[in-house]
Amino acid sequence: MACFEGTIFSSSLGMMTSLRVSLPDRYLCGEKREPLPVLYLLHGLSDNHSQWGRRTSVERYAEDAGIAVVMPEAQRSFYTDMVYGLRYFTYVAEELPVLCRRLFPLSERREGTFIAGNSMGGYGALKAGLRFPERFGAAASFSGAVDVRARYDAHREEFQAVYNGQINPEDDVFTLAEHIDPAGSPRLFMTCGLSDFLLEDNRRLRDLMVSRGLPLSYEEQEGGHDWGYWDTRIRALIPRLIEQRSG
Repeated sequence: MACFEGTIFSSSLGMMTSLRVSLPDRYLCGEKREPLPVLYLLHGLSDNHSQWGRRTSVERYAEDAGIAVVMPEAQRSFYTDMVYGLRYFTYVAEELPVLCRRLFPLSERREGTFIAGNSMGGYGALKAGLRFPERFGAAASFSGAVDVRARYDAHREEFQAVYNGQINPEDDVFTLAEHIDPAGSPRLFMTCGLSDFLLEDNRRLRDLMVSRGLPLSYEEQEGGHDWGYWDTRIRALIPRLIEQRSG
């Protein structure tokens, strides 16, 4: 695959920010030039934009499937337009796809645009998919920190700059899942290890989504909150993302 790593300027953030992008060699070397399906892949709280590429074989899996992967930097923002900080949700969910389509041969179609992430990134991916179902054909969470209210209650000082004591409905994936029209929802994927400390939060969100009739695929396997588990799950997910797309 071809891998690009560098910095771009974001108007939403008002600064340069890091980005890693992988493109399949079959596109670069072949004659076919249709826009590539793309997965926006979000990192967790203690990581950065490089971790998925360094800690898993996601770029090899994406090469085999013929899909591009975009891995942005979001620091410790919880993919939120922070009260005292930067507008990372706007950047990742709205501005970044536009910027990347200008730079790389990426699909503009909902059916070819996906978002996923681990831990904090799983929360961010589900939030983006539920808030902008017309833009993302699928959203996936690996061991997602999906109950942001519980995270805030447990770590108030850490999240004070993000939420300042009030979590808005648009930042709560439980609220978003309650109100989205199931007919217009993107395909949703959730997975969590049986030894993961976030397992019960994921089960509660699963139960809500199932009760609402959302198009959810939910799985649990042996594993914890670690890269070994996430590597196996991203490998399993990528073929499922593209198998049902129509362009």
